[in-house]
Amino acid sequence: MSGSGDSILAMEAFEHVHNDRVAEYLAMGNLIDDQVRESEPGMLVHALTTASENGKETVFRWLEVFENAAALDAHLSNPYVVAHIEKLNSGVLSGPTDLVIYADWDDALRSAWASKLSGANLSFAPMHTGFFLKR
Repeated sequence: MSGSGDSILAMEAFEHVHNDRVAEYLAMGNLIDDQVRESEPGMLVHALTTASENGKETVFRWLEVFENAAALDAHLSNPYVVAHIEKLNSGVLSGPTDLVIYADWDDALRSAWASKLSGANLSFAPMHTGFFLKR
């Protein structure tokens, strides 16, 4: 593990949405997708899919691939993203967001990000094999 944060990394964000708010959520998803595309050159992939559905909620999955940890940091501090998260937390979401980060970070960098993302259910994907390119 490099620990430096200069490699490409991926994050999955699982957002639990009240079923009666799905149409609103999808409209919000289209808007934030356009805003991120225009304002974040370090975002390499930004894709929304449905992970699961039941009688109470629909779980959506954002797959986000970042050029490096600085691009992830820029995403989380992007005013569009901050406003988007605030709106989600005003009743659209039925529970906390689950984040899974795929990165070649050492324990110190993981700990720093765990502190930064303390409002979400954060985990780091346990890698058995793989690699992370630098651009």
